[in-house]
Amino acid sequence: MTGTTLLAMIRKQPLAFGCGLIVLACGLALFFRNEAVDEAQELFRNKDDEAVKTEANARNAAGLAEATAEMQEAAKQFESRLVRAPQLANNLQFFYRIEADTGVKLVDVRQMPLQPPRQGAPRGAYVSVPFTANIQGSYAQVHDFLRRLQAGPHFLRVTQLTLTKLTSGGEGVAAGPDAMSAIVQLEILGTP
Repeated sequence: MTGTTLLAMIRKQPLAFGCGLIVLACGLALFFRNEAVDEAQELFRNKDDEAVKTEANARNAAGLAEATAEMQEAAKQFESRLVRAPQLANNLQFFYRIEADTGVKLVDVRQMPLQPPRQGAPRGAYVSVPFTANIQGSYAQVHDFLRRLQAGPHFLRVTQLTLTKLTSGGEGVAAGPDAMSAIVQLEILGTP
């Protein structure tokens, strides 16, 4: 087909040729517009997600200063309840105060060496500081001593407790029907 033949066909059927050009233009416009719609929808989804996050941040930030202060206060209280493993005198003073308050005889109290971490295990911020205490007194005194240990300021757990009835009075303890000796092994949460 040559240019003169094509020109003759256009002159014979101008309406059909015009409609064909319009259909072709609409098809091209639809094709390019469809891509733009997909891009616009993706952009809208991204902006909508960002707006939801910003709204959530603004809503959650309303009490952020108070919550931060509350968390810092809780952390200070937690830290105050820990023992420091290298501070042996301060750690033993805890037991001597309870001895003075309850009237038991603290025969022996020792801070045991810390357990070394397992090979390859990460070093933690907190450790269990082991103690052994040997006490003597009446049943009520020993019970009061153990209760004060449990209700004391430190996080602790008793790992072993051995109670023995004393047949004769111990050192500084009067013999009586309820005189007893207790060996307590415990761990207190602390820092290395």
